[in-house]
Amino acid sequence: QKCALVAGFVAALRATGAGLEVVPPEAAPDLGPGDVVWLETPRNPDARVYDVAGIAASTGAAVVCDATFAPPPAQRLLDVGAALVVHSATKFLGGHSDLLAGVVCSRDPELGDLVRLQRDAAGASPGSLDTWLLLRSLRTLDLRVRRQSATALAVARAVEASGLARSVLYPGLESSADYAVAARQMDLFGGVFALECRSEAAAKALPGELELFAAATSLGGVESLAEWRRQYDDAVSPYLVRLSCGLEDPGDLIDDVLGTLRRLEGSGFDG
Repeated sequence: QKCALVAGFVAALRATGAGLEVVPPEAAPDLGPGDVVWLETPRNPDARVYDVAGIAASTGAAVVCDATFAPPPAQRLLDVGAALVVHSATKFLGGHSDLLAGVVCSRDPELGDLVRLQRDAAGASPGSLDTWLLLRSLRTLDLRVRRQSATALAVARAVEASGLARSVLYPGLESSADYAVAARQMDLFGGVFALECRSEAAAKALPGELELFAAATSLGGVESLAEWRRQYDDAVSPYLVRLSCGLEDPGDLIDDVLGTLRRLEGSGFDG
């Protein structure tokens, strides 16, 4: 079967020799029943959003979505046509950067049985402590995601208005190419956005210069984090910095980002 991959696993799938044909996302209209479209929406690290309902309806393929960037209440992709939704529960679902877990969701009992069978066979079950911590975290998920989404939107708008960055990548901005799809598909736009600095040197320096954002590779926790993704992925723009907004005061985060961008610009990092 053909598998349209928007993000991740391409090299791994090719290496398995499992008979999968990897095709680009724009080839999705050529897919049909029995095929799988794998989407990450919003996409890491540039927060691109894909039209899940449109792809599911136009192809008849099973759409599998990685929704780690925007869990409920931000979006509910099973409601718009996804067959399976996966989350890195380590991120927003856990929310406190203290557990490792993953989640697969489906409304189809047969698919659910197949996932459980694979889990049991492979032993991919979380430990008891991680499970307890995740249950603790889910009690505050709605509150956290709403606050983090509102903060991310406020910070993204402030950076865009400042003119201190090449671009701001966030589906909640009306300037985003994905705004119309995101506004239709999402209730909130998530707590993660990216900005492109004016130079690679500024992008590399920004995470370490911020005071309230810690320089770290994770996201979705109660603490704000910043990362220059190029250090791990050569396919990512060298100007891009990913910002995950936590539960700190939004005004303080805005002051931190704008102030740091101004300092870098004044120090000759503006390219």
